[in-house]
Amino acid sequence: MKKVLINVVHPNLDNESRVNKALLEFASKESNVTVNNLYKKYSDFKIDVKKEQKLLVENDIIIFQFPMYWLSSPALLKEWLDVVLEYDFAYGDNYILENKILSICTSTGANSKEFSQNGANKYSIEEFLKPFEATANYIKMNYEKPFVTYETFVISDEDLEVQAKNYIEHINKLKSL
Repeated sequence: MKKVLINVVHPNLDNESRVNKALLEFASKESNVTVNNLYKKYSDFKIDVKKEQKLLVENDIIIFQFPMYWLSSPALLKEWLDVVLEYDFAYGDNYILENKILSICTSTGANSKEFSQNGANKYSIEEFLKPFEATANYIKMNYEKPFVTYETFVISDEDLEVQAKNYIEHINKLKSL
């Protein structure tokens, strides 16, 4: 069975993110799922590159889970990408992650209509996530569609539970690829 690594990137997961905590609570109960809390490990931004690369090698599916911050990811994820996906590991003479799956799980306080041509953001959330797709393509990973939770500030407990179950379905679909 395929192994899944969820790199969660939330600077204050325990105190500020009811949605991401719920999604992780459900996901962490699944078999062959490892949750890697990057801010808990590297709040100082001093990333253990070899340790992170080992986790990538050991897993078949990589999910970056984060809240949208100014239509992008939290800063630690950019740093992680810059130092972990280095030459001769992720690209160059070696493409160690080739044919592994990359997916994004993101959350936003906005509703889905805000992420449209006529909405406040003018672009779809998929368009804002294009740099991740481009990165996956560059390092020869297979990019799969993102899992998105909208309206995080007002989502009901019932809808959040449904969304968490949908996240498990998303993960299991990735495992079946």
